[in-house]
Amino acid sequence: MSIRIGALPSGEPGVPHALALAYALGELPLDLRRNDIPITRDAGSFLVRRNDGRNDGSDDFLAFEHPVRALGRLAAGDKIAVIGLQMQERQMVVLVRSGSALRSVADLKGVGIGIADRYPPAIGLRKREAARLMDEALRRAGTSDGEPAWVELRAENVHDDAASGGSELRALLHGEVEAVYADRAVSPETLQLLGVRELEGFLPAASELTALVVSSRWLQERPEDIERLLAHVHSAAEWATRHPAEAHRLAAKQLGVPEQAIGSFYSERLHRQFGVDLTEQKWDRLIGIRQELQAGGWLQGEIALDPAQGHAVHRKAVVIAEGGEIERPQKEPLSLYAERDLPPSFFFERPPARRLHSDEEALAAARTFADEIRAGASDRDRGRSLPLTEMRRLAELGLLGLVVPKAYGGPEVSTRTLVDVFKIISHADGSIGQIPQNHHFFVKTIELIGSEEQKSFFFREVLQGAQFGNGLAERSRGKGERKIKTSIRRADGDRDYELNGSKFYSTGALYSHWIPVTALNEDEQRVTAFVPRHAAGVTVLDDWSGIGQRTTASGSVVLRGVKVPEKQVLPHWKIFEGPQYFSPFGQIMHAAIDFGIARAALEDAAAFVRSHTRPAYGSGVATAAEEPDLVRRFGELGIRLQASEALLDRAAEAIDLARAELNAHTAGHAALTVDSAKWLVTETAIEITNALFEVAGTSSMDRKHNLDRHWRNVRIHTLHDPARLKLHHVGKWFLNGVYHEYKI
Repeated sequence: MSIRIGALPSGEPGVPHALALAYALGELPLDLRRNDIPITRDAGSFLVRRNDGRNDGSDDFLAFEHPVRALGRLAAGDKIAVIGLQMQERQMVVLVRSGSALRSVADLKGVGIGIADRYPPAIGLRKREAARLMDEALRRAGTSDGEPAWVELRAENVHDDAASGGSELRALLHGEVEAVYADRAVSPETLQLLGVRELEGFLPAASELTALVVSSRWLQERPEDIERLLAHVHSAAEWATRHPAEAHRLAAKQLGVPEQAIGSFYSERLHRQFGVDLTEQKWDRLIGIRQELQAGGWLQGEIALDPAQGHAVHRKAVVIAEGGEIERPQKEPLSLYAERDLPPSFFFERPPARRLHSDEEALAAARTFADEIRAGASDRDRGRSLPLTEMRRLAELGLLGLVVPKAYGGPEVSTRTLVDVFKIISHADGSIGQIPQNHHFFVKTIELIGSEEQKSFFFREVLQGAQFGNGLAERSRGKGERKIKTSIRRADGDRDYELNGSKFYSTGALYSHWIPVTALNEDEQRVTAFVPRHAAGVTVLDDWSGIGQRTTASGSVVLRGVKVPEKQVLPHWKIFEGPQYFSPFGQIMHAAIDFGIARAALEDAAAFVRSHTRPAYGSGVATAAEEPDLVRRFGELGIRLQASEALLDRAAEAIDLARAELNAHTAGHAALTVDSAKWLVTETAIEITNALFEVAGTSSMDRKHNLDRHWRNVRIHTLHDPARLKLHHVGKWFLNGVYHEYKI
């Protein structure tokens, strides 16, 4: 007969394994979504199912299973393959009641010991392993005769609770047996409450084999999926060997046991036992289990077990893992939105957006918004709490429609006012200040090259509170010249385009209603495709893990066969066919963000010095705020801050002039002044955020103040467009009288 599959449990939640470890480390679920591998997982057993859209009632799966279950599947004709084996040492105990006369292994001569397992086929294997361990214990105790009698416990639904020792404990407490053989899976405190204790001198480790199995159809149709999953398993197992304490902690969390108890449940070498490679020792153990099951009548006929298939998958997985094609485990906390999207209510349940009519109204709205978000900025950064409520409020106040032309109902604020808005908001929270930068960048794109139909539609969307994200940058491991790989192509006879690619540093995309995506068409021309945030084939990942700007959600956008109507595609390349102020317009908002953060840092430094910092020993002043060297340093920093703001404002006016009178000179002058301001603001912001700790002293470094967020935010944000390049752009003008031209 073959094992009745329906009687067996569908997973092995009681076994710590590398697939669960890979999930806990965060990179696996992110990588699956990045690479469009459609799976779901059973959070209890970590069984992974492939979502292939079929309705034939069969599931493709990958799971860690008891070898008896895996062999039973094969005997029943299931199309599966064993592609990995894990061997771990599990601590075993003999339990007796607290008042029992049994004290040590030597007292077990002739005693009936209860033993159970999750399902009948495995109990024979368990009895043989238990007998072997008992023989060793008896020999150590100097006793070689009078072995105990093994009593099989046949409690109803025994497989439901055997993992926690439930059936053994019930049999012991009800007096059915004098002792029980069990996994060491119950805390000493619980045993004491139950009136149960462990027998002295019997603490062996049983070798526990677990099989990694996959449905043959999945392995045949999409082997690259399995190879990638296995690469993450390999990477997680390798990580565990280098981080034993953390690996044990995550294993304890998977099993739902106290962290300090995992070492008593499993071997102290558990962190070295997550590997699933098919060693000769493990394979021989699997063959031995098959033979024992066949000898006991549990399996009939020959079962095809071929390690070659598993070895081939392993080799490719190792190449993927060691070749840098997957991210190494970082043990970063996984965002709530790494595996799922924001709730629909965030996008569709909103109050109407306010219509602003002037620069003055825009500035007033910005100040209102800044006052509302300032108090929570540090806590949002510390806990990486995404500003969902705040982003809805930004739209409600009308602050997404600032540059919509008056002809279409917008306030069409000046660049100078737009810069002031960014300074105000970034002063309150630098991360939130960055999020709408690309939004206004793409509103300007529509103004410059959109058709009348596109302007009417998208400007109306914006004024109603719709937010644009961005799909501009791409991440590549290559060291050569960067090139856009995202493509947009029109299929034969199809009016729509198809968009394919992956984007990173997609600030604001997670929060947006539309994602403007930069792509290359058949003629290698750069276009911008406006894609609905929830269009088929669009995946937005909150996988941003930078040290700063932590709540900008600057993660990934994955595009797989996304259909884009022609009316949503703009010829981006046309902006650069003549003189343009578009590039300076985009860059000046970044500079304004850094200025706002720098001003906040200088103010926080001053407040800390006044309230916390002690005067230097021997300075002769009563407070640190009176110390001459500190006063002088604040003067230096304040002058640099004022100078950078003056140049920033001058650059904004140059952009407004170029927009009003566009020609080669006004466009060139706008680029020159913005590059100058960008360099000075960058240098000033970095200096001030560094100097914060210099002037405030050691106590300012305490994590409770979170003042380092200013440095982290500026340091990471200023890297998006290296300031060193600006010196060359400006130098060409002052040396040779040549304006730098931005081209694509």
